[in-house]
Amino acid sequence: MWAVAEVFTLYMDAFWASPFDFSVFVALREKQIEFGVARAILRSGQGLPAGIRQRTVTGRVPALQHGNFWLSESLAIVEYLDELYPPPASTALIPTQPRQRARARQIMAWVRTELMDLRRQRPSWRILYPAPPPEPLGQQAQREADELVEAAERLLTSPDLDFPAEWCMAHADLTFVLLRLVRTGHELPAVITDFVEQQLHRPSVAEYFAHPRPPNPPG
Repeated sequence: MWAVAEVFTLYMDAFWASPFDFSVFVALREKQIEFGVARAILRSGQGLPAGIRQRTVTGRVPALQHGNFWLSESLAIVEYLDELYPPPASTALIPTQPRQRARARQIMAWVRTELMDLRRQRPSWRILYPAPPPEPLGQQAQREADELVEAAERLLTSPDLDFPAEWCMAHADLTFVLLRLVRTGHELPAVITDFVEQQLHRPSVAEYFAHPRPPNPPG
């Protein structure tokens, strides 16, 4: 395929602390794609500069440049890479079996679009930068944390739910959102902490978290 031979560049936030950047970085590594990384210069209230914003349509990071084709939104990028480099020749980012594929997509969409209060009160930079213990979660954020823990525990202990046994991007995305609790002192069931620890040892995931970052967190 002619498109595959073209150069990939990943535009992402300079702090390496975004769940969306994380997903695309891991996806590229899992596909063993050679790519460059460019720091996205974000303008307050405007996102990416106008030239890049026009090419990506939504003007957000992460943004993937593949030759003269630009794409933003992490879920779209993950699916693009999976279709460009389909299994079994490379790692499946999304399962091929229909029910597992649907379950993986459900989880990937859920952690991107829901749990908003939890995400605000346990921002992703806290996963990666040392910080004093945060304030207790507010009522709504605590409800969302409980919902997350309950859902994760069900997924990891109930085979009839068709959560993929083999690694896929849903594992990585679920790990990142659970780290908002793991890294801020929340006590979680052993099945969840064991799952997170296992995922953190996957080379693509470990590489993202080990990457050098600016000395101070954003904001």
